[in-house]
Amino acid sequence: MKCSGIELTDFRNIKEERAEFSDGINVLWGKNAQGKSNALEAVYYFARGRSFRGAKDRDLIRFGSDFTRIKSVCRKDGASYGTTLEAVIPSDEKQKKKIFRNGAPVSGIGEVIGDFRAVLFCPAHLSLVSGPPNGRRTFLDIAISQLSKEYMSYLADYKRLLLQRNAALKTEAKGDSVPRELWETFAEQMSRSASRIAAYRYEYMSMLSERMSRLFREMSGDAERPSLSFTSHSIRKTGDGANVYTDEGDEERGEIEADSFDGFGNTRIDPDCLYEKLLSDIEREMKNGATLWGPHKDDIRIRLNGKEAKYFASQGQMRSLALTMKLSEGELSHAIGGERPVILLDDVLSELDGDRRAFVLGSLGDRQIIVTSCEPSLFENVGKDVNLMHVEAGRIRRM
Repeated sequence: MKCSGIELTDFRNIKEERAEFSDGINVLWGKNAQGKSNALEAVYYFARGRSFRGAKDRDLIRFGSDFTRIKSVCRKDGASYGTTLEAVIPSDEKQKKKIFRNGAPVSGIGEVIGDFRAVLFCPAHLSLVSGPPNGRRTFLDIAISQLSKEYMSYLADYKRLLLQRNAALKTEAKGDSVPRELWETFAEQMSRSASRIAAYRYEYMSMLSERMSRLFREMSGDAERPSLSFTSHSIRKTGDGANVYTDEGDEERGEIEADSFDGFGNTRIDPDCLYEKLLSDIEREMKNGATLWGPHKDDIRIRLNGKEAKYFASQGQMRSLALTMKLSEGELSHAIGGERPVILLDDVLSELDGDRRAFVLGSLGDRQIIVTSCEPSLFENVGKDVNLMHVEAGRIRRM
């Protein structure tokens, strides 16, 4: 997978610019707050369907403008022609954004997810190991969604049902009765979606664990060994090799170690486990005002040499673990999806020491890399051709 270039109109601080990328290393360099990350944000937009910074679509529109247009040309490995993806986002909330593939309108952004695949690594990802579970769940959701539209569908269904159930809990807490049949309907539908979400997450985590272990051993000289396990309310506490895990006051979750898988999306998890939990203590959930059980509580436990990494690993070890997680994501995108994803590095290389920086660039092989940096000198001795583009005040100029 390659991104040939982008064209931007009224995007963030960029009025109207285009950038063309080579198949190797592309460096967007310049001082802070000039638009480097904005350009990278636009490249990534079609990989996830939204900003990687958590911004809403209308936050991407240049101040005072009526709309923003993002156009990207991507090309699959071995293809002689590219696919043009375009998004037009209006500032008027009454109007809907428009998505186009090769000039033809499509029903929504979900239709083009997977047409362009990218792995993003930014400074925030350095806290994947030490940070809260929602960061690791988001990591899984972004990675798997690019590989499976079925997963995206189940995830969207579950999130919709979760919002509705939480609203029903608050309604009942106020004294307005909710029929028992509604709770059973929520339990049935949510557990069905959750079991598929958990299955995908467990499979992906297992394949991630295998690759992380290899990359980490290469980085550390075979001195240390990481391992992963998956914790979820959809997994029974006993049987099937599952243990019991409780973290930071959360409800008990089943925990299961990584396994080996030949395919992706073939695992089945019994929905009855979560179904029973969702009907077990609704009064307690009413007091909390939220659903206590489900995939919105899933997590990955990361160990190093058998010990919980977030408690026992050094800062450098945690950074290396996060780094190998992201590199493994790139490998899995190729192994499962058949395409080598574009690697996007948002000012992260300056956060790494020389050895880790060299390992990143050396392990990416012939993948296309688009990186932002304040220090173009970091790329003087990488041993590859480098396409340098200077970014200043929203203007992009090739050097």
